[in-house]
Amino acid sequence: MRLALRILAVVFGLGLLALAGLAIALRPPSLPLPEPGFRLENVTLVTPLDARVRVAHIAGAERIESIAPERGGDSREGPFVLPGLIDLHVHHPPAIAVGERQLFATLFLRYGVTSVRDMGAALPATLKHHADAIADGNRAGPRVRHCGPFLDGPPPVWPGASVIESEAQGREAVARVADAGHHCIKLYNELTPRIVLAMKDEARSVGLPVVGHLPWAASLQHMADAEVQHLMGLPWGLSGSARDAAIRRYVATSMRHGIVHTPTLVTFDRIESLRRPTHAIVADPVAQLLPRYHRELLWDPRRNPIVGGQMGTPGRIDVMRQTVSALHAAGIVVLAGTDTMNPLVVPGVALHEEIRLLSEAGLGPEAALAAATWRAGETLGIEGLGRLTEGAPADLLVFSADPTRSLDHLGSLEAVIRGGRLWSREELDAALEQAREHFQGFPYDPLSMGAASRGLDFLLSFSGGGG
Repeated sequence: MRLALRILAVVFGLGLLALAGLAIALRPPSLPLPEPGFRLENVTLVTPLDARVRVAHIAGAERIESIAPERGGDSREGPFVLPGLIDLHVHHPPAIAVGERQLFATLFLRYGVTSVRDMGAALPATLKHHADAIADGNRAGPRVRHCGPFLDGPPPVWPGASVIESEAQGREAVARVADAGHHCIKLYNELTPRIVLAMKDEARSVGLPVVGHLPWAASLQHMADAEVQHLMGLPWGLSGSARDAAIRRYVATSMRHGIVHTPTLVTFDRIESLRRPTHAIVADPVAQLLPRYHRELLWDPRRNPIVGGQMGTPGRIDVMRQTVSALHAAGIVVLAGTDTMNPLVVPGVALHEEIRLLSEAGLGPEAALAAATWRAGETLGIEGLGRLTEGAPADLLVFSADPTRSLDHLGSLEAVIRGGRLWSREELDAALEQAREHFQGFPYDPLSMGAASRGLDFLLSFSGGGG
C-alpha cells in the first residue's frame, strides 16, 4: 500500500513538473523593461491641433519633469515628438492563450500605442492582474484601462457576461464594477431602455463613464452624455436621400444629447476584406503578426460561425465614413478605437489604420491624430494624458518625420517612451521577431492550432452550424 502511494505521489509530481515545463515553454520571451528616465534634446514637440514648439530638451521619468524651449528654433525641423497613441476600444486575449497578452503589449508599443481601454472581458479579474502588473512596473506594455464584464440582458451575447433583468440588478452591477476597481461601464445589446437609464444614473453616482453598444430596444437619445461604439443606432442598407436624411437625424440627436462616438471604422473595413478568398486573408501581411491559428482558423468565415455572422451589410463602411464626416463637421467629438481582436484587426497597426480612415472620412491627419491622443486622454480622465506639458504622463513618440503633415510618416517612428521607459524601434522590432519565432515554433504552434480547431468544432456543434 505504501509503495503504491509513493508511486502515485511520484507520478503526480512528475505530472506537475511536466505541466510547469509546458507552461514555461509556451511563455514567450519578455520585452526588456528599462528603468524610467529619459532626456530628448533639440526636438520639436507636436500636440495635434494644439501646439508646436522647438525645445532644447524635454526630460523626465514617469512624468514629464522639464521642458526647455529653444529660442528661435524652427518647429519645422525634426526629430518630432508626439504624445503616445491611445486606442479606446480593444479586447485582450483570454488568459488561457498563454503569452498572447504579452504579445499584444509588445505590438501596441511597437506601433506607438501607449494607452488602451479594454471594453469588456469574460474574466475581468485576470485582465486587471495584467493591467496592474504593467502599472506597477513589473511588465512592459501600454497603460490599460478596463470596463470589466459585459453588462447585458437576457439572452447574453457572450459567455461570462453579467445578465441584468431589472433596474435594481442594473444598479447593483454598476456598483460591483466600481468596487472591483474597473474604470468604465460597458453596456451591451439586450438591455432594456429603463435598465439603461437606471445604470447610467448609478454610474453618475459612482463617477464612472458609460460606454458601449446601443441596446437593440433603445433609441440613440437613451445614450445621452455617453459614448457610443460602432455608430450603433444608424440604419444600414439605406441609399440616396433616405440615407442622407438618416445621417442628418443621427448627427442632430448626437449633438442635442451630448453623445460622442468611437466608430471603429477599421473593424468594418476589415470585415469587408473577409469577402476576399481565404488564401488572401492568410497571406495578409498584417495577419502574419499574430499566431497562425488566428488567420487560418479563427478568422475564416467558413470555420468560425461568429465571423460568418459578422459579414453584415455590404457597403456599411461607406455609410460609416459619410456619418463620421457629418459628425466631425458638426463639431461632435469622434474618437479613435479599433475593436482589436476582431478578424484582421491587429494590435497597434490597426490604430494606424483607424487614424488613416478617420482622416480620409473628413477629419484630416491632425484631427485624426488628436482623436487618438489628447481627446482620447480626456475621455480616459487621466490628467495630462495625450499632451506634452510638464507634469503630464511621460508617454511620448519620436519620429524622424512629422505625422501631422502626412500620416505616411507614422512609419518613421524611431522610439517609444511609456511611463518614462524608452524603447528604440530596433529593440521593439527585435522583440517582435523573437515573439514571431516563439509563436510559430514548437510547441506553441501545433498546440494552439489543435486547441483552436477543437474549440471551433465545439462552437459549430453548439450553434448548430449557425452563421
